[in-house]
Amino acid sequence: MEKLEPVPQPEWDGISYPSFIPFREKGAEKVMQDIMDFKSRESDIILATHCKSGTHWGYEIIQMLLRNTTELEKGVKSNSMLEGIGDLSSLDSTPSPRILDTHCKFKYLPKQHIEKRNKIVHIVRNPKDVCVSFYHHALKDNFINFNGSWNDFYELWMSGKLVYGAWYSYELEIEQAEKDIPGMIYTCFYEDIKQEPVKEIKKLADFLGVECSATHIEDVAKATSFKNMQEKKFDITQIFDGKGFIYRKGEIGDWKNYFTVAQNEQFDIQFNEKMKDSNLKLTFA
Repeated sequence: MEKLEPVPQPEWDGISYPSFIPFREKGAEKVMQDIMDFKSRESDIILATHCKSGTHWGYEIIQMLLRNTTELEKGVKSNSMLEGIGDLSSLDSTPSPRILDTHCKFKYLPKQHIEKRNKIVHIVRNPKDVCVSFYHHALKDNFINFNGSWNDFYELWMSGKLVYGAWYSYELEIEQAEKDIPGMIYTCFYEDIKQEPVKEIKKLADFLGVECSATHIEDVAKATSFKNMQEKKFDITQIFDGKGFIYRKGEIGDWKNYFTVAQNEQFDIQFNEKMKDSNLKLTFA
C-alpha cells in the first residue's frame, strides 16, 4: 500500500507525535493536557508501552484475563488509545474495568490515575528489535512522516528524534516511577512473554487480581500466540496493510538482520551510557 502525502508531525515540549486527528485538530499541547486531566476510575488499567513493544499483544492478554475469554477483541484497539481519541469523555460509556493504552511518557499519564495508584502494565522490549520493528511500521504508517532507508531511520533513532521521543528517556522515566510508587506499575518483558507465555501470563493475572484456572491461562497463551493473532486479528492492522502493519514478525533478535557491525557497536556504546544506572534486564538474542 502506498503512503499518503506526508503530514507534519505535531510537536510539544520537545517531543513529536503521530499526526492523529486529535493532534491535527487540537494541537499536541491540548491533547497532552486532556490526557493528564482525564477522569480516571479506580478500576482503570493503563497499558503503557513504547512504540512496537507489544501493545496490541498485551492488550489482548489483559482483556482475556479480565473478561474470562479467549476471544480476540472485536473492536478496534485504537479506540482505547488515549492520544488517538479526540473527546476522552466518550470513554465514559465504556464499562469497567476499562483498558486504556498509550505510548506517551509517564509524566503525561492521567494525574488522577497516578494519584489513585491505579494499575499500570508496562511492557519492555529490547530496543534493537524495537528499532527494526518501528522502522517497518513507520514506512507504512500514514501518521508518521517517514519514507527513508533503514540507515536513515537508524540515525533518527540514535538522535532521539522519532515520534514519542527517545526510547531511553521513556523507559528510564517509567522505571523511576516504579521505584517511587511501589506496587502501581507492573513491568513485564516482551521476550519473557514470548519464551514462557504461561508463566508470564499467570504473573500478570496475579498483578491484575484476576483468579484464573491453569487451563484458562494456557488457553489465553494459545489464543494470544503471535501466529494466532496474525491470522485472526482484524482491526486497524487490516485497514493499512493486512497482516504486515501491526503484526509483522514478532521475533526476538530480528535486529541482527538489519544492524551493521558498526551500527551495533555504536548502538551498544549509546545504550551502555544511557542505561548505566538502570536495573532493566533485557534480552537481545
